[in-house]
Amino acid sequence: MKPANVFLAGLGCRLPSAFAASEAVAAGLYDPAVFAESALRGVLVAGTEPAPDMAVEAARVALDRSPGGAASIGTVLHASTFYQGPEMWSPSAYIMRELGIRGAGGTEIRNGCNGMLTAVELGAGLLSHQSDDRPDILLTTADNFNSPLINRWDSGPMGVIAADAASSVVLSATGGFARVDAVVSRVYPEFEAMARGDEPLFPPTGSSGRRIDVVGRAQQFNERVKEIDGVSVGDGIAIACTETARAAVGEAGIEVSDLRWVLVPNGDEATTRNCVMEPLGLDVSRSQWEFGCGIGHASASDQFIALDHLLRTGQLAAGDHVLLFGGAPGWSAVAVVLTITELPAWA
Repeated sequence: MKPANVFLAGLGCRLPSAFAASEAVAAGLYDPAVFAESALRGVLVAGTEPAPDMAVEAARVALDRSPGGAASIGTVLHASTFYQGPEMWSPSAYIMRELGIRGAGGTEIRNGCNGMLTAVELGAGLLSHQSDDRPDILLTTADNFNSPLINRWDSGPMGVIAADAASSVVLSATGGFARVDAVVSRVYPEFEAMARGDEPLFPPTGSSGRRIDVVGRAQQFNERVKEIDGVSVGDGIAIACTETARAAVGEAGIEVSDLRWVLVPNGDEATTRNCVMEPLGLDVSRSQWEFGCGIGHASASDQFIALDHLLRTGQLAAGDHVLLFGGAPGWSAVAVVLTITELPAWA
């Protein structure tokens, strides 16, 4: 999709304090061998702060940075990966009430760690249909992984640590600090079982009290499936990432070499290099993996936390092209190409 007149007008993040990975090793929480290999420095931990409250805080920053503020919001899209509060309840409505947004539409997006990028895609399609008095769209996401159902220190491949954080974006048709030049999303269902493993579909994991073992599920899949269409699973995922990213760059009408930064889910240097950067023909220094090593994998917020960091630290200029790429269970791949139109006053 090549949207017309879709801009990021506001951006906000809520980042809890970081917990050092070395302290987790000393406490017996984090495998010392994985720690040494991954070079991950720490993870953001929110304690008992509810995820929707973090989303509200991030949204307040984004709305303060947006010219229209809360009064301009006609739709709210809230993305989440983990539990948000009571089941059969609406976190998006809670966020709207806390922000004083009334008379607008809203819903929740569940597309794993691609939730926020999917919200950009859906928001881009909705933006031209907003009312004149409420023309903007608010995107939010937040997760808190403090739960007996999951071990954040063993929640992904290559030592990935699940982090707590929130981010928010205001989409506007009238202008902003970044223009959305392309969005491409694809699902590669041949890899669906990689996130399911031997888990039964019923009863649901949470309702039965079983722990969520993402790594174990992937291992079960890899033991059964060595190749798909003659390609190893690892290479297949890398091909899916590259295909989607290149499609978005082509849709934006630029070359891969034109990208100033490529922002991907936070992980170790090797995974970032092998799965995304090298297949694109780019050096890993054009990613933000080193910054992300002190954040952890903050589900759907990673790319927007990195974008906020780049803007606030003067590492972006007008005219720069930025690729935001994400992968999630499904296998879902989403790529968004932005062009920085101006440096916002808050940068």
